[in-house]
Amino acid sequence: MKQNICTSDIVLAATLKVQGFQLDRIEKQGNRGIFHFPDVPRSTIQDFDLGKCLVEPAEFNNAIKALTTATRRII
Repeated sequence: MKQNICTSDIVLAATLKVQGFQLDRIEKQGNRGIFHFPDVPRSTIQDFDLGKCLVEPAEFNNAIKALTTATRRII
């Protein structure tokens, strides 16, 4: 089953980006970003919660930087 994910957890957002999920939009709430991903399998979120997701470290670091920069650009 797939679901739409809205999260302020940048680690989860970066993990989803590196795994190839489409980032639909970013909303700003205070100084934090709310990241919206459509059609994420529930099993992916369960794997993340259980520490079973593996991502390439350099890609993950780049995704964190890109998401942080994109959030800062939002006025």
